[in-house]
Amino acid sequence: MSGTNKSGPNKNGASKGGTTKGKQRAGKERIESLGIPKSKWATWWDRKDKAEWAIRVGLTLVAALTILGLCFTWKPAFSYRSGAIPARDLISRVDFQVADAIATGDLKERRRREVMTLYRNSPQRLEQLRAALKNRLFLVLGAASYEQLGKEERAALTEFYEGSETAPDDESPAERFALLKRVFSKDKDLATLEAAVDSAMLKLYKNGILQAPQHPPEKGSQRMIRVFTGDQTDEAVPVELSQVIIAEAGNQLVKELRDQFRSRFPGDDGLVAADMIGDWLRDRLPEFETLKYDDEASQAVRDQAAAAVEDVMMTFYAGQTKLADAGKPLTGRELGLLRSEWSKLVESMLWSDRVARVAAYAGMIAALYLLCGSYIWFVDDRSLLLDRAKLAKLLALMVVTIVLSYHASRDAWRAELVPLVLASITAAVVYGRELAILLLASACLSVILLLGADIPNLVVVTAACTTCTLLTGRIRSRTHLVTVGMISATITMFTVVGVGIVTGQTLSSGAPGGNLEGMLSGGSLDHVLNGLISEAGWAGVCILFSSLAMTGLLPLVEKGFGVQTDLSLLELGDASHPLLRRLAQRAPGTYNHSINVASIAEAAADAIGANGLLVRVGAYFHDIGKMFKPEYFIENQSAGINQHDSLQPAMSTLVIIAHVKDGADLARNHHLPEPIIDFILQHHGTTLVEYFYREAAKRSEEDPNREAVSDKDFRYPGPKPQTLEAAVLMLSDTVESASRTLVDPTPARIQGLVDAIAQKKVADGQFDDCGITFAQLHRVRQSLVKSLTAIYHARVKYPGQQSA
Repeated sequence: MSGTNKSGPNKNGASKGGTTKGKQRAGKERIESLGIPKSKWATWWDRKDKAEWAIRVGLTLVAALTILGLCFTWKPAFSYRSGAIPARDLISRVDFQVADAIATGDLKERRRREVMTLYRNSPQRLEQLRAALKNRLFLVLGAASYEQLGKEERAALTEFYEGSETAPDDESPAERFALLKRVFSKDKDLATLEAAVDSAMLKLYKNGILQAPQHPPEKGSQRMIRVFTGDQTDEAVPVELSQVIIAEAGNQLVKELRDQFRSRFPGDDGLVAADMIGDWLRDRLPEFETLKYDDEASQAVRDQAAAAVEDVMMTFYAGQTKLADAGKPLTGRELGLLRSEWSKLVESMLWSDRVARVAAYAGMIAALYLLCGSYIWFVDDRSLLLDRAKLAKLLALMVVTIVLSYHASRDAWRAELVPLVLASITAAVVYGRELAILLLASACLSVILLLGADIPNLVVVTAACTTCTLLTGRIRSRTHLVTVGMISATITMFTVVGVGIVTGQTLSSGAPGGNLEGMLSGGSLDHVLNGLISEAGWAGVCILFSSLAMTGLLPLVEKGFGVQTDLSLLELGDASHPLLRRLAQRAPGTYNHSINVASIAEAAADAIGANGLLVRVGAYFHDIGKMFKPEYFIENQSAGINQHDSLQPAMSTLVIIAHVKDGADLARNHHLPEPIIDFILQHHGTTLVEYFYREAAKRSEEDPNREAVSDKDFRYPGPKPQTLEAAVLMLSDTVESASRTLVDPTPARIQGLVDAIAQKKVADGQFDDCGITFAQLHRVRQSLVKSLTAIYHARVKYPGQQSA
């Protein structure tokens, strides 16, 4: 039951829904049947290719998001540069701390001075000293009496006690010799002496000895050192320097030796012997120094001690602490403080602040989109917005320019002019001066706002881009861009200095009057001018570098954007080009026709401000498709043989029309640029092959069983001319061919021929897509008449010459 209850409403609902949709469709069709016109937006939405439109919108969104992301628009801009002179005191906006490098450095240096340096101890040298002592005593004690001492024995005794002639009898050398004999009478092998000396020298073995510290005060403590044996630096023990200095250690040794002798050799004689042996050892300690300073190990210890020092922090308070003074150039220290303050400011920003900044920049980009897009749509070439490839290239140029300029502007480089100047020249070559100025003005504004720079910077970059754009023009030589760079660099350098002086605080501060002269000749003005001249010089270097780089990048720009400069057109129009040489060999009549068309078309194009050189080169190649079947074209026929006599008009038309497609295929195979291929495709437009159409119509009238002839079967496939240059070439090609049929080409007949052909083209709608005006068409006609009249001008008849 429950299942039945559930299924019932579902079916009913579906039925009602289907009925509702059907009624809506029927109602919509009824309303449309009334013929009421829809709104423009509704008509646009119905007719628009939504997928293509979505792709183009997606491209613009990707470009905008790329700029927003790669330019870190969620962060406030850090606009300070070294050498810049702030107009006001810069006060901290947030509380932050910065490591005091000077105080931290002083503390680290103090730690370095206080560290206990490392000394390597070599106690084996004291073993040698002890052995030498034993050997000298054996030499002295070996004699039975003082009188039996030889020269060497007396010298050894002198080392222990030299004495003097005025000394008392109990202190004479003989008495001291006897004392030594008595003390060591029971220690024949001096084992007890050796034990006493070992015990007395125990500290010297352990700590070592040296005459004076071997490290300077700045490399470690002068009170304590650390001593190690062998390579065991990690087992080094701290020792007071006073305990290892020989002067102090020797006295301590004598004292220790007396204590040892007091227990091992009792009596006054033992103490005297202890003093004699102690003096001998003390006098020879400098020759047996055991400690050596290890600078490498000590340096590691000093570095470790310095690294362990924590930074000494300085605290700066928001709204209170001054970071830089007004009117003084920013130095590295002040820039460091400003950078730290900026980092803390970014760190403390709320997410809402970040989103607001991104939204603001997104609004700026949207406004620039609207400005540039409206100009392109209503004034310039709409295909830049309708063709997704062209739109992608335009957006890529602007995105790359803005992003590179943003990142090249860092204080170490200051090279934001390089991408902007490169883009200026590129845009001038690809899109023309007018659109290039608008695009680069938008790019300059975007870069300045993203960098947080001021009006003088905007004026400078705009001056550089505008001069490069206006001066680029048509590139007919390899040195043209270098000249553009030099002129633009000069103008920009003067702009930098002029704007800097006008907006600088040095010339606007102070009251006019008696103090003015002192202010203008003061050191602050000199400093400002030096900074401006340096900045101007660097701007000039950037522009010159960009122009030189653009000379090498020009072929890539032409290839990537599908445009041709005059320089490349001159190279392309060389008569030695393989296609032109082949055309001259296979179709000499067509080649001669192309040369004549190029001559008259270039002059006509120049007359209306079009690119005459482009038209000339396009004319050279516009008929290259005829070289496949040259004998089917009248200019290549000879001996009165016409290949079309054996063909039907429709077949002849196909052969004639085929030279357009064949020419385009041939051009693509030889990698000719797109503008030249466009000339090949458009130079006949959708015109009628009139001769064969009339012939077919005539035959159709004579034979009642034939079908009526349609002019659509006798028209070129097109497209119609899309540019002024293509329109000029079409008209020039037609009038040059037609002028050959004139029996007596007088100026009046040439004028009539050109006017008739031009009117027929206009009536046929061949110029509907190229934007040519009647005024321009009139100037083209005048130029063609003038050129043809010069070609067919009357000549003097020489005696014996027959009339033509």
